[in-house]
Amino acid sequence: MANNYDRIFKENIEALLLPLLKKVLGIDPPKLQPIDAKLQVTQEAEMDNIRRVVHVDPTLDYGLQIEFHIADEDLRKRNLIHLALFHSITGLPLRQIVIYGGKSDPRHIIQNHLITQGLELRFEVLVLKQIPKELFIHSTVPEEVVLAILCDFEGEQPEQVVRQILQHLHKICRSPNRIKKYQKQLLTLSRLRKMEIIVKNEVEAMTIHYDVETDGLFLQGIELKEREFINNLWSLQEFSLEKIAVLSGTSLERVIEVISAHLQAEGLNEAAAIQTLEAYQAKFV
Repeated sequence: MANNYDRIFKENIEALLLPLLKKVLGIDPPKLQPIDAKLQVTQEAEMDNIRRVVHVDPTLDYGLQIEFHIADEDLRKRNLIHLALFHSITGLPLRQIVIYGGKSDPRHIIQNHLITQGLELRFEVLVLKQIPKELFIHSTVPEEVVLAILCDFEGEQPEQVVRQILQHLHKICRSPNRIKKYQKQLLTLSRLRKMEIIVKNEVEAMTIHYDVETDGLFLQGIELKEREFINNLWSLQEFSLEKIAVLSGTSLERVIEVISAHLQAEGLNEAAAIQTLEAYQAKFV
């Protein structure tokens, strides 16, 4: 299961990197540059999500490592190995940032300081559930919007927050395939907050609403029923054109358009249809 969350973070890291650095950590790097090769820690693990922060003065350069974790574990020894390995290969210092998205309150992962045999390690821990959702939920970057599901809801009901996230994703993504991609990510991340059922229900409700609003056949059906209703009222010959407009919930111009088209379909030309409507309307003056 942890691999699913890691995969989402790795998919989104490029889009998230600068917003996270600026909005949350106050870091505005002059330039980020990929490290040429992945750094092997063991046969099973690699150091990834590492960038070189490039300055005009290269002596100011350093490495930046950002990792996403859902397990509340002590990372000090692991990060010490990463720091030593990175420095031995590149000669650069390494700034390490851990993003904690787990559901349990952090106790072990926030232990970010280690001193041993003259060596000192200190890294930063970012706890998502302590960050206000407002920081991400209105972003134009969908990867940020999805991240809001793991943040502090600031007293709002989960259903309301999920609805806001989904509505904003629809607004900024537009493409159905992109919307589905981020809905799927949202569903996966929601499991960390035990909100999977809420997200499923809201996605389903919004999908139905979205399909209804955009489905051509549905819209054609609405228009057909409107025309039929207007023509039925006209056939009674009891209501003025203004009254037909009120009863059908449309405009006078729309009523004239529909009835005129109906009369022309029965064999009248456009001018004769208009004359018929004018003579009919005169009865109600």
